[in-house]
Amino acid sequence: MNTLAFIPARSGSKGVIDKNIRNLNGIPLLAYSVHIAQLCFKQGIFSDVLVSTDSKHYLEKIKQTGYTKQYIRPRELAQDESPTIDAIIHAINDYAKKNIFFDNVMILQPTSPFRSIQDIKRSIQVLESNPLTTCVASVFKLSDHHPRRIKLINKDGFLDDFCDEYKEPEPSRRQDFTPDAFIRSGSIYLTKTEQIMKQKLIRGQHVKPLEISEFYSVNIDEEVDFFKAEALINSNKYKKELDVFDKLKFKYDA
Repeated sequence: MNTLAFIPARSGSKGVIDKNIRNLNGIPLLAYSVHIAQLCFKQGIFSDVLVSTDSKHYLEKIKQTGYTKQYIRPRELAQDESPTIDAIIHAINDYAKKNIFFDNVMILQPTSPFRSIQDIKRSIQVLESNPLTTCVASVFKLSDHHPRRIKLINKDGFLDDFCDEYKEPEPSRRQDFTPDAFIRSGSIYLTKTEQIMKQKLIRGQHVKPLEISEFYSVNIDEEVDFFKAEALINSNKYKKELDVFDKLKFKYDA
């Protein structure tokens, strides 16, 4: 099964300026995703790796990962409102002009910097073994943020349960919350190319979950998320998980 690793890296960001190349522990955020994709490519897990950016400056920032392609996304596909699916379709069509085709596409968002090669391999195995699956999406189980603890402020200004189906009992213990609830982590989306081209959807109707650890579910959207990610990187608890980035760190330190 031929898999394209697609890394969407539009320049600019309203929340955090140039977030995709902001340094995280001395390494541009984008480089984490490119590095793990390059390692998978060398192992034959991916057939190719493509960074879809509108910025040559971004490509300069990831040179130390060994990525050398000069593909630039068209400006009209790099606006604030531009959906990722359009950039993926453009890339697939660009490959098709060269008679290069892929069975599926794995979207590796730069804002989810931490991934394991094992989880990437598992997602491909899940897709291969489930013919009806349109997408495999990474998820992790919620504990404190279980839907039973999600509230709204009602018209009288008081806290109320978000929905009647999942009311929070009192006393409230997270260990007792049922059913188990999961949230998409954003680190892995593996989608059949046919689904992308025909339906113009990344997830589609039959999404298989790939449960991963909360560590690999770090998602950077706001300034505070960088502090959380830095804390994880500098924690001895997760050193083994981060060993895959040691050589990359050396290259940027040099």
